[in-house]
Amino acid sequence: MAASASICSDSRPLVVLDDGRGSFGPLTDLRAAFELRAGIGTLLERIERAVGRRADALLVPDHLAGVVAESTGRPTNAIPSCEECLVVNGRLLTASAARLPFGAVHFDRSGGFIAGWLKRADAARAASAKPTATVDARTAMAPWDLTTAVAATLGEDLGLFSLGAQRALRPDEGQSFGTHAIHIDASATIGPFAVLDASKGPVVIGPGVVVRPFAVLVGPCAILDGSTVAERSLLKSSTVIGPHCRAGGEIGGTIFQSYSNKSHDGHLGDSFVGEWVNIGAGTDNSNLLNTYGEVIVRLEPDGGLVKTGRQFWGSILADHVKLAIGTRLMTGSTVGTGAMIAQSRPPASLVSRFAWLVDSADGARIFRFDKFMETARAMMSRRGKAPGPAMEATLRALHAKATGA
Repeated sequence: MAASASICSDSRPLVVLDDGRGSFGPLTDLRAAFELRAGIGTLLERIERAVGRRADALLVPDHLAGVVAESTGRPTNAIPSCEECLVVNGRLLTASAARLPFGAVHFDRSGGFIAGWLKRADAARAASAKPTATVDARTAMAPWDLTTAVAATLGEDLGLFSLGAQRALRPDEGQSFGTHAIHIDASATIGPFAVLDASKGPVVIGPGVVVRPFAVLVGPCAILDGSTVAERSLLKSSTVIGPHCRAGGEIGGTIFQSYSNKSHDGHLGDSFVGEWVNIGAGTDNSNLLNTYGEVIVRLEPDGGLVKTGRQFWGSILADHVKLAIGTRLMTGSTVGTGAMIAQSRPPASLVSRFAWLVDSADGARIFRFDKFMETARAMMSRRGKAPGPAMEATLRALHAKATGA
């Protein structure tokens, strides 16, 4: 999907900053916070569309510099020579807040940095800048901030992204209703008896998407480039299926980053799914406690409990997670990068990175790194992809930390 017309013609560099202040658990093992999907685009892509130009530099924690440079193709942790630059908080959900007049420095009402024109030497210390104005803008601090903001971000994205040639839903494809926008790319394929419900929000069906017969899509939702929605699927509101994914069964309030599969029946609610995840048939998660209380989670093995402030929160499935058929995930589960679950009983609510859980074992084992990479390469090759050197090095370092090596 193409960028909209340029909004900012200033030639000074645009710098997008991951200040490390969010808590996203294993979802940021292989990416910066601004690479997380928030709607039609990632947080970074949405900022670039709002400003009207590609980022000239990205600032990230040092351990992510290599993998971020590899995945984004942008200069990382190296700001071009300049007097001043526009620095934007990469966790910004309200993308329009990235547009501000020269000389302005904006903070939100809680005292967090939003965006500002800063001296080159001050770009990495944006949180210490002196604000010129306080604005209403939202930033993401945790994965559930992204999923619960889909209605707002998707609505904003309709103005930020050029969605290309559109077409109407044909009578032989099914029916649509509701007053919100329905965008169907001209290259999308929709099977008979599909239902597009735009009564509570827009429905976006991107290039090359295939929606199979009897699928129901409830807005606000977006199915992005090259993804497939299986027969009889129910995709409920506030769902974004990222590029090149497979979606089936019942999914609601959930974001798929990209290149992940949930092709079969089963429930997944109020969750965030990373890349290269495979969810087996009949897998279900809980997104509501029996007490109807606030969901409290653990994001890291060595971290404490985190209050979500939400009554509904399901699971984090980090990159390269594999779930066998019939897996059951309890409310507020976090499954770490590279974990493999193939056991009949529900796993603990925090599954460590590269854990290998099977019924025949007395306890958790660790996925051997060579076997893990063999599996990762096999899955990625099916989409014509392969792990780059920086990604493999980062995965190796994560594995070494998980094993204490």
